[in-house]
Amino acid sequence: MTGADGTSKGTMEAPDPRTDAAGPTTHATLPGLPPAWTKRTLARARAGAVLRRLRGTLAASRMSVATLGRAPSVYTLNVQTDPFPGSVDEANALFQGRYRFAGELLLSLNQTPWTLMGASPEWREALHDFHWLRHFSAAGGDAAQRQARALMDGWLRRFGRFDGQWWRADLAGRRIMAWVGHLPLLLDGADPALREGMLESLMRQMRYIGRAFASLPPGRPRVEAAVGLGHGCLALGHWGRPLARALRRLDEALAGLVLPDGGYPSRNPSDHLAVLEALVRMRGALVAAGQVPGEVLTRAIDRLAPAVRFFRLGDGRLTCFHGGQPEAWAHVDRVLALAAPKGKAPARMPHAGYERMETRRFTLVIDVGPPPPPDFCAHAHVAPLAFEMSTGRDRLIVSCGPALGLGEEWRRVARATAAHSTMVLDDQNAWISVEDPELGFRPSLPAMATTANRREADGQVWIEASHSGYGARLGLIHRRSLWLDAEGTELRGEDRVEPRGRVPGRSLPFALRFHLAPDVRANLTGDGSSVLLRTPGGDGWRFRALGGQVALDESISVADFGPARRAEQIVVSGSLDAGRVVLRWGLYRLDGKH
Repeated sequence: MTGADGTSKGTMEAPDPRTDAAGPTTHATLPGLPPAWTKRTLARARAGAVLRRLRGTLAASRMSVATLGRAPSVYTLNVQTDPFPGSVDEANALFQGRYRFAGELLLSLNQTPWTLMGASPEWREALHDFHWLRHFSAAGGDAAQRQARALMDGWLRRFGRFDGQWWRADLAGRRIMAWVGHLPLLLDGADPALREGMLESLMRQMRYIGRAFASLPPGRPRVEAAVGLGHGCLALGHWGRPLARALRRLDEALAGLVLPDGGYPSRNPSDHLAVLEALVRMRGALVAAGQVPGEVLTRAIDRLAPAVRFFRLGDGRLTCFHGGQPEAWAHVDRVLALAAPKGKAPARMPHAGYERMETRRFTLVIDVGPPPPPDFCAHAHVAPLAFEMSTGRDRLIVSCGPALGLGEEWRRVARATAAHSTMVLDDQNAWISVEDPELGFRPSLPAMATTANRREADGQVWIEASHSGYGARLGLIHRRSLWLDAEGTELRGEDRVEPRGRVPGRSLPFALRFHLAPDVRANLTGDGSSVLLRTPGGDGWRFRALGGQVALDESISVADFGPARRAEQIVVSGSLDAGRVVLRWGLYRLDGKH
């Protein structure tokens, strides 16, 4: 425990769970994420990607597009409701021609936004998915209707019949959800030409989704496309065979997708949230139409919802593993409210490869899993045994973030091991990444093995984990142990590097990094032995380490959309001795809040 001055009473080493406490024990080696990284699975994944691209080319061919047909002359529209609230302030900004999407503000004062140049791909995709209709619905009134219809008319004139880029099936699915969620805004009292143009485009997009569905990569894209198709069927009164086909496609997309612990194969918390959001919208639309949601849909929601809660830190937002964003806490709250999960967040997700430590004012999530499987690895980060933590409602130790909207070079930097709170050896990434022409970013062979063990007793938690990412190149294993006391006032860690067979023939540098949230104030003590930390909420912590030189260095935060923010990182550095080092460190709460 700690004294009044925040210093440790005793050694820096965490208690040995085998001798220092009694109680129930859980011990597990991670099963990993199937399929394993092998030459056979890589070849199969590449072949699947080539086949999907061919199917996409055929679906978007001139002959295929020409046969999408027109809307029927007689139809019935069933009103659905967007379950996510809009913002009057956002609507006012759109009235003024101020389009802020994906952290980027573009002005379109006297012109349509559909012709704006220079925007990031993330900004343009957010414009084309029409999620912003909810802001006009929140504002209400004739002015909101006129502006929404003017923007719809502009889109229909340019893209309503077909567009190879902006009719991508998953994006079309999200757009259909937005359209049918705001039918009164768009169509009540609208000009007949707008009604007919929107209905025709809606029908054509639904037919295109049906043809292009098999060209989508597995996972989130297929889920969003199928859910959009289902929403369109419900809105148009196609409650027979068309709706059944849409729901079968959704069941196919979900088959084997959600892991037994609720994990999603990309290991990206934002993907967990996006898939759950699409599914709760589908369930809500079915219930509102008097339909019974299927077992596959219901079971997927029941598994995903606790997993999303697992990834929340003290501020209510998500961790940023494997390209994920924190997301807005109110949006996460709303998704979880619609999912109606029972109970609190699970302590571990062994199939997805994560562990969680939590007390009333302390939350920590650590990545103890392997890289995602081939079909889900395009945005993976090289961050084995990295962790993120919060104290109270403030983030304390984090990663740099996904760098979305900043370009591919920034995203490549953000994926690196050094951009995460974990061990870096010889200034190298923990596993070698390659740019595969079919699969995008992925690890090279051989596969990285991971293990994780957990024990709990008297409110205390021990986690011991390891990875072999440096084994093939450097012949080294990284092991990390964490211990948290029952009150959440003391976190002790040990990072150990050991040779795996041969001993490296040269002295290798190491750097143990702890990236701080951008609003955390950090000061190195005069003797250089520890770092004092203060969060915006007033929590104080002391960081101490043995076995290396402690320093404060510059860092960046690119967790949210927008420009990079300045931040700091604690770095414990040195050189390996015969391929070995043992670093013991601790975080001790100074103010006694718990």
